[in-house]
Amino acid sequence: MTTLIPQTPTTIGTWALLLAKSIASYGIDPEPIFMRAELDLNDAKRDHEARFPVRKMAKVWQWAVEETNDPCLALTLTRYFQPSTYSAPGIAMVSSRNVLEGLQRCIRYFRHTTDVALIETHEQGNTLSLSISIPPQNQPCAIEAIEAYSATAIKLFRLMLDDDFSPISVSFSHQGGLAKAAAFAEYFGCAVEFGQARTELTFNRSILLTPHLYANPALAASLDDWINERLSQFSANQFATKVQQYILDNLLFQKLDADSVAEHLHMTTRTMQRHLKKDGVSFQQLLSDSRQHMAIKLVAEKQLTLTEIAHMLGFADQSSFNRAFKGWTGVSPKQYAS
Repeated sequence: MTTLIPQTPTTIGTWALLLAKSIASYGIDPEPIFMRAELDLNDAKRDHEARFPVRKMAKVWQWAVEETNDPCLALTLTRYFQPSTYSAPGIAMVSSRNVLEGLQRCIRYFRHTTDVALIETHEQGNTLSLSISIPPQNQPCAIEAIEAYSATAIKLFRLMLDDDFSPISVSFSHQGGLAKAAAFAEYFGCAVEFGQARTELTFNRSILLTPHLYANPALAASLDDWINERLSQFSANQFATKVQQYILDNLLFQKLDADSVAEHLHMTTRTMQRHLKKDGVSFQQLLSDSRQHMAIKLVAEKQLTLTEIAHMLGFADQSSFNRAFKGWTGVSPKQYAS
């Protein structure tokens, strides 16, 4: 897994401001805590897109828990959390047609908020699990930051569904305690276990497909473009970014496969795949992500027929495109465009 700043995992300034506001709610001045970690909150106040090193934020979390004497500090963040805390990805998520589509956006653009974690989904039957892990090379990362991300994700889901929405189960790989487990179970609305094999939130998939009444697909598509541009600026030197940009630029105009893209890059397919593996992705993953992004964008813009979009994206027929699109968004292209 690569980071926006080489060898330096970071988190966005709005996340630091949220933590600072939460610390202040205990009657404690957050400024000295951040300064002790050699971080200046004014940087985030001047530019919400400023990047703070995760290793320094881990110290802030540690000292904040000590100063507040609250091991459940992560839950306090949910009181002040807004979608904009995740910057454009958060707004794009709540503009999505349903939670599943928003979750897919959140995962696709998670690196804009922080590039310390690896976020994945796993489906089995009618359940969908969201797993969060921190690669060894990106440590240290505060366990409270992982808890806060999990809790604020549920806050976002509740904004899109209803206040009573709860996961089926929640587990954390780090240790907690009976008191902490009880407080987290009350917030999440389900059993919460600590010291498990992985950090994972499991949901009823069908509930995640519930239509979001205030969805704005056109806004979400526009934000996709802005986020992709922002990420490309951060990652201009990453090999995977160059490959994906080429795919996005040419996907609608020619049939792309690993061999043709490698030829454009003046290297063998095996060499290209090896470089991509170092960046933590595969060619097929980049191609699939690009097709999904372009499909959602083109359907939302309503400038082309669904048949034209299916053909331009290289699908064998309309029905194949419909099945893929429903898998991405939970609804058919026709429903999405309506």
